[in-house]
Amino acid sequence: MASVSVVIQFFEDFDFIERVVERLAWVDEIVVNDGPFTYTRELLEPLVGRDLDQPSQRAAGLFALLSRRLAVPIHYHHGVFVGEREKRIHGYGLATSDVVLSVDADELLLLDRDAVEHFWASAAVVASFDCVNFTYLNLVCGKADSPLVARKPFAFKREAITAEHHLDYLWLVGVEQAAVASDDFLPEALCGGAHLTTVRSAYGASIKFGFYNCLYFQLHGERGLEGSFQAARQFFAQGTFDSAAQAEVYGRAMADAIGFPNEQQFRRAEAPEVPEAIRHVAEEACAPFNHSLPHRCLNGRLVPGVPLYALMAAGSALRVSLAIAGEARLRVLPLLVDDPPLDLGQPAVEQRWTAEALMPHEVRLDAADTEAGERIGHLVELLVWSGPEAVAAWAGASLAPPFSLQVVDPAGA
Repeated sequence: MASVSVVIQFFEDFDFIERVVERLAWVDEIVVNDGPFTYTRELLEPLVGRDLDQPSQRAAGLFALLSRRLAVPIHYHHGVFVGEREKRIHGYGLATSDVVLSVDADELLLLDRDAVEHFWASAAVVASFDCVNFTYLNLVCGKADSPLVARKPFAFKREAITAEHHLDYLWLVGVEQAAVASDDFLPEALCGGAHLTTVRSAYGASIKFGFYNCLYFQLHGERGLEGSFQAARQFFAQGTFDSAAQAEVYGRAMADAIGFPNEQQFRRAEAPEVPEAIRHVAEEACAPFNHSLPHRCLNGRLVPGVPLYALMAAGSALRVSLAIAGEARLRVLPLLVDDPPLDLGQPAVEQRWTAEALMPHEVRLDAADTEAGERIGHLVELLVWSGPEAVAAWAGASLAPPFSLQVVDPAGA
């Protein structure tokens, strides 16, 4: 019988981690490799609210508790890494078993030991799982013409695949990878699994997409803090803001962060292409994040100069109320199932106005009867620009200006 190690690359990924570990509690050891990248610390350290050189007491305590409850050895390690390559190699190198499973902190696998034994007995040195990328409302997101189910490599025979070599098989962004031989792979999938790729709490979204903001500028040879995330950080630096207020703003500052990335198509996870077991696992895990979507009314906080994205229900109009005066812009894109990929540059409705504090403004929306597909709702982008004195006054008082979005005559009401 082959011994099995799971390696989880982790950083503040608390939303699904207990479910991830529970599904793999039959393995011989779980290695949790925690820690940020050096180029992300400037943005993420204020969000996390601690010195990132130090291990997370929350994470260490959680994994110790899970180890005791599930009776599985969980080895928690912490470090600060130059980048993805160094972190992945380090984590893989900590595994001691015959088979190493590289699992993300948002992947729920339908895997058992018998499947791993089948892989171990084969001539293959790498195996994949049938991966379904879920976003909110139990929708599958992906590029146009991409399959609903994709093969994702994750299982390696440790004696055949080194820590450095295993990087060549993974789905990674910004890591140089060499070509691999098709003969290395087990022909069939080892199991199925749900990748909850964009589903997050506000805090989880602020961490994940804060990281991707840093990565984008790192890959393009620029500093890791630019654009709207930098504008938000400068605002928060002028006052004393709690982590919840910051996470709320960062967690809505990109369309990706609310689960509807640009150039993605959204489809139903339907059988037989998506097995019922995978869909059920995703629906159960994501239920707490889906119960209020799409929003009929959304109240929250924003930062002037930083875009705010929200998924709103269909209706005849949107009523916008702001606590700060300024120049406002609202852009609205209808989201449809099986529609062409989302294009954030082509809004169906765009309106600018001079907003007065606490004075509601209504924006009429296009009728839905001209659309062919099933409507998900409206993707809304709200942006407000205010004078420097007003912005400084709010920031100095450690207050992010409130806003309200309300759907007028919501569909299905």
